[in-house]
Amino acid sequence: MRRAVVKEFEQLGEKLSNYNAIFAYRLMNLCVKAEEVSLLPVEAFIEGELQKLEDCTTISKKDEYSFMIFPIYDEDLPAIGQALLRVHPEFKQKIESMTVKGVDINGHLEDADVRYILVTMPEVDDNRYDALKDGVKLCYEECKAQMDAENLKADAKFATLTVGESEDDMKKLKDGREQLNDQWFGQRDNLYNSKLQEIEEAHNKWLSEEAEKNQKLQDEDAARGNGVGSQMRMIPEDGEFVN
Repeated sequence: MRRAVVKEFEQLGEKLSNYNAIFAYRLMNLCVKAEEVSLLPVEAFIEGELQKLEDCTTISKKDEYSFMIFPIYDEDLPAIGQALLRVHPEFKQKIESMTVKGVDINGHLEDADVRYILVTMPEVDDNRYDALKDGVKLCYEECKAQMDAENLKADAKFATLTVGESEDDMKKLKDGREQLNDQWFGQRDNLYNSKLQEIEEAHNKWLSEEAEKNQKLQDEDAARGNGVGSQMRMIPEDGEFVN
C-alpha cells in the first residue's frame, strides 16, 4: 500500500480522535457533577492582567458536586468570583471560611481563618434537565456531522490515491476504515449515552429530594392539624359546663 494512502488513513484517525476529545470536553462543561475541566477556561482579572485560575488559586474538591477554591491572596476573592460567574453563571457560589494552621512572621504556629469560595453545581431540576439534554444532543449532532464530513473527504482522497492498488490492499483499507469508525463512533456514542445517564441520575436525585421535602411538609401540616383538632376537642360543647 502506498505511503500516501497510509498517511491519509492515519490522519483520518487523528481527526476522528480529536473530534471525540472536543466532544468530551464540551460535555464536561455541561456540568452535572464538579468537573475540574470546567474550570480551565476561567481567567480572573487581577492587577491589570488576566490570570488562569490555577495560577491564582488552590482548588480542592469538597465532594462530587462542589469545589473549594482558595485564593492565593484573599484580596483576589471578588475577582475570582466574577471570573467564575462569567464562564459558569449557573454555578452556585458561597464565601466560607475555615481555620487552618499557619506560620506567623516569627515562624510560630498559629490558627488562621482562611476564606474560600464554595462552588456547588446546581441541581438538575425539571428546567435544567431539559436544557442539559438539549445541550448534549446539540453537541452530539455537531460531533457526528463533523466526523461524517471527515469520512466524506477521506472517500474523495482515497479514490484518487488508491488508483492502481491491488484488491488485497483495497480490502485492507476497507477493513481498516471500518475498524477505525467502529472505534471512534463507538467512543462518541459511549460519551453521549454516559452523559445522558449522568443527567438522568441527577434528575432522579432531585425528584427524590423534592418528594422527601413535600412529604415532610405534609407530615408537618398533618401534625399541626392534629394539634389544632385536639385543642378544639378540649373546648367543651354547649351544656357541658359543670358547676
